[in-house]
Amino acid sequence: MIQTVMGELPAGELGVTMCHEHLAVDLSPVRGDEDSHFDDEELVTEELLKMKALGVEAVIEVSCNDMGRNVRRLKKYSGICGLHVIASTGYYLAEYHSDFVKNSSSEELCEVFCREITEGIDGTGIKAGIIGEVASGEPEMRESERRVLIAAGMAGKRTGTAVTTHCQLGRLGLEQSGLLMNQGMAPDKIILGHLDLADDRAYYEELLGLGVNIGFDTIGKTGYLSDERRADNLMYLIERGYEKQLVLSQDISRKSYFSRYGTYSGYMTVMKDFVPLLKKRGIKDETLSALLIHNPARILDKTS
Repeated sequence: MIQTVMGELPAGELGVTMCHEHLAVDLSPVRGDEDSHFDDEELVTEELLKMKALGVEAVIEVSCNDMGRNVRRLKKYSGICGLHVIASTGYYLAEYHSDFVKNSSSEELCEVFCREITEGIDGTGIKAGIIGEVASGEPEMRESERRVLIAAGMAGKRTGTAVTTHCQLGRLGLEQSGLLMNQGMAPDKIILGHLDLADDRAYYEELLGLGVNIGFDTIGKTGYLSDERRADNLMYLIERGYEKQLVLSQDISRKSYFSRYGTYSGYMTVMKDFVPLLKKRGIKDETLSALLIHNPARILDKTS
């Protein structure tokens, strides 16, 4: 079963899934602007409905405890839009960490994650269905980030819940994997986020050889890397047999990425812009189904 904001869902009913998104987020206290404060519910609803019209049925919402998470709003979007939404528990980059996070042990942080998975978040009864996006910056991991990742591994092992991460610019995936698996986590329950940004095929194969999943989840952010290059790298990995370890998303964390403003395709980017690039490169329908449906369902399913 998969834990959504509306309750448990059989894994076979999840459908096409975006694996790393923000629907209710507020990063303005650190970023210093309002672009990452998603306070307009009508705008977000409009964007989500455009995505749903292209066939998306589920979203892993990775805005965690220190990212302005609002699970009541997530449940509202789920109901209005008819989308399965998976909420997260976790802590983000060090610059977002509160004094509590900075001063807590991994064991204490693990208790927070387990409580939000088994009892619910902020007294709502809405339970987290994934741990994330736990993060590390670069070029080095900060101490509080290391303790959060260890806590995520502990909680993932204890509860059978998947962990999804933020690898700054796609880096430190090996370090993150090591911390999580050292706590007993199964590698196939780990998603390393933003690996598309690394643009390094040897690094991808080293990570995939560990059995973890990697996210090509900043699709459409062409200021970092062209989507054509992303598609080429993805097809390279598929041709080498890694299709069961890859997931897709856009990581929309700024309102300026929304399609309303005309520059980007927002939450539609994977389905509207990227899937056609993959089809031009000869991707098979069953492989697309693995990336978009079966891999997310397997990762999230606590019974698998």
